[in-house]
Amino acid sequence: MSSAPDTTLVETRFTGLCGSDVAKLNHPWQGRLPEPWYPGHEIVGVDTETGDWVAIDPLVSCRSCHYCDRGHVHLCPRLQRIGWDLPGGLAGCVRAPRDSIVPLRHLRDPAHGALADPMAVALHGVRCGLRVPMGRLGIIGGGVLAVCTAICAAEAGWDVHMLVREPSRSHQLRYVLDRHIILHSAELPACDAVVDAASGHSDAPIRQALKAVRDGGTVLVQNAYAPRVVLSVPLRDVFRRSITLRGSFSYCRADGHDDFRDAIDVIAKGGDWAALMTRDRFPLGELPQGLAALNNEARHRPFKVLLTSDT
Repeated sequence: MSSAPDTTLVETRFTGLCGSDVAKLNHPWQGRLPEPWYPGHEIVGVDTETGDWVAIDPLVSCRSCHYCDRGHVHLCPRLQRIGWDLPGGLAGCVRAPRDSIVPLRHLRDPAHGALADPMAVALHGVRCGLRVPMGRLGIIGGGVLAVCTAICAAEAGWDVHMLVREPSRSHQLRYVLDRHIILHSAELPACDAVVDAASGHSDAPIRQALKAVRDGGTVLVQNAYAPRVVLSVPLRDVFRRSITLRGSFSYCRADGHDDFRDAIDVIAKGGDWAALMTRDRFPLGELPQGLAALNNEARHRPFKVLLTSDT
């Protein structure tokens, strides 16, 4: 691999399997995939030039368009993403732009840096998607994105309630989340805003969110549903209730913030939740076993799988 003055080579050590990766690796995907597709965008490794542990911000924008000028790099029409359009972390090494490299100096375990991407998505949603008076916030979901959103929202001052239907996950989360984050197993109380952090192959999560939000409230959908999923709730009912329905995709560098780098600062504050989210690790060559573990409906299904390399 040839070198370039504005890039560096990172030896991968940990690569997180994102839910978006898993959906594409496990199922026939009805949406567009790059040809070829290089999966793996939650990357932690060692910078071969400095020897530092680093995480890689996967968003590589044009830096010159209307959106980039305002810090909305996630909306750049020429955006390229490491682990999508550009070679990703399911490999022994990754070449990345120098300004995408973020040192990991204060983490208890460098593997926790693999949570930077979902934490950045969560930060972006709370900062940019919930610009409303703070009150009671409901979160639909019990996965990594929902946990990260709960942590960011609680830190910002929201009264956070999570709907986690899977008993084993709820049990584990009670031991690692702040006691002020309230967990529910069946229904949320009436909320001023609700975050759908469980979007997937059914519109059930957004229907739950619309049911829980008060009239005049906000429903924020983190990331995106699978292609061809349609909302089965009549739009008339949504708008008659004056509900604001917003999407929040990826993360940005607007308003003096850098969501990805700020996410690492949140993770560095510590918490047993980070160890729980990153405890399930498989060698890179055991990708099929890692996917099988995530498909397991048993009580010990991982929150996330990390693929490891001893390169």
